[in-house]
Amino acid sequence: MGLCYLGSTFANADQIGEILELPENVVPVVGYSLGYPDEDPDLRDRLPTRGILHQETYHDYADQEIQSIYAEREIKGWQRYMKSDWLKSQVEASSVENLAQLYTKIKYTRSSHQEISTQILAYLSDQDFMNHEG
Repeated sequence: MGLCYLGSTFANADQIGEILELPENVVPVVGYSLGYPDEDPDLRDRLPTRGILHQETYHDYADQEIQSIYAEREIKGWQRYMKSDWLKSQVEASSVENLAQLYTKIKYTRSSHQEISTQILAYLSDQDFMNHEG
């Protein structure tokens, strides 16, 4: 069995809500696909536990710690994305030099985040989540 987290669920909550005919005050925030895989893709690189797990209280990271936490992911993530012909061509046509720039200048741009945020706020309002009555 394979399991795949669908990171696009919340960004597409309005469309998913319409398809599933969700009632007011119900908003999909996460989705998973579970089944027998028809392919064997490379595993995604993950941050080390020390970069995402906080014990009892939040730990604010110094710049040096952040660089150390992301060092291996920077290499593996870059290699994985350069296997995509589309992303590789986008990188070659831009000034992108690292994984952070690839995410913020190509994959998830400021304008795409603003559009998704506007869409999510509208859907939350439609689903009556913006009601401020006590």
